[in-house]
Amino acid sequence: MKTFLFSLFAISLINLSFSQEIKLSEESQFFNIGSKNAIVVSIPYGVKDIVEKELKRELKDWDGKYDSGKGEFFTLQASTKAMGGKPFDAYAKIIVESDNSMKVAFAIDLGGAFLSSREHGVQYKAMSEMIKDFAKKASLACIDEELDIENKVLSGLEKDLRSLEKDKEKLAEDIEDYKKKILEAERKTETNIKEQEKNKDSIKKQVEKLAEVEKKKKSLK
Repeated sequence: MKTFLFSLFAISLINLSFSQEIKLSEESQFFNIGSKNAIVVSIPYGVKDIVEKELKRELKDWDGKYDSGKGEFFTLQASTKAMGGKPFDAYAKIIVESDNSMKVAFAIDLGGAFLSSREHGVQYKAMSEMIKDFAKKASLACIDEELDIENKVLSGLEKDLRSLEKDKEKLAEDIEDYKKKILEAERKTETNIKEQEKNKDSIKKQVEKLAEVEKKKKSLK
C-alpha cells in the first residue's frame, strides 16, 4: 500500500514537472532502400530496447510479412482497416538523438509511390493517427518499465526501513532487559555489601574468641 501511494505521488510530481508532447513531422529519411518520404514521430521518455519491442509488435499487427535487418524493421504487403484495406509496405527505423530524445521514422510504400501528405491526404491522416497511437503506447511502456524499476527500489528501501524498525524495537527491549539486570545487580551489590559487613563483624568476633582461647592455653602452667 505504501509503495502504491508513493507511486501515485511520484506520478503526480512527474505530471507537474514535465509535459512531453508526441510530435509528428514529415521529412525525408534515409533507409536501406534509399532516401524516402517518411512520417517521423517523437517518443517521449523513450528507451531503445522497449521502443524496439513495441515497434515489432506494432508492425506485426499490420498483418503483413514482418522482418528486420541492418537496424531497420519492415512489414511487406501489410493491410489495415484504417488504411482502407489496401496492401502497403512499411519500413521503420529508430532514431536515437540522446538519452532522453528518441524518434521513429516510418516510410510507407503504397505501391509505386511513398505516402505523403500532399498526394495522399486521407491515407496520410489515417497513418499519422496509427503512428501517434503507437508512439503513445511505446512511451507508456517505457514509463511503466521505469515505474516498475523505481517501485522495486522503493520496495527495497521500505523493506530495509521495516527491518531497521524491528531492530530498534529489539534494541529497546534489550535496553529494558539491561536496565532490569542493572537494577537487579545494584540490589544484589547492596545486599552483598551488607553481607560483607556482617561477615567482617563475625570474623572480628571470631578472632576475639580465638584470642580468648589462646589466653586460656597460655595460662596453663
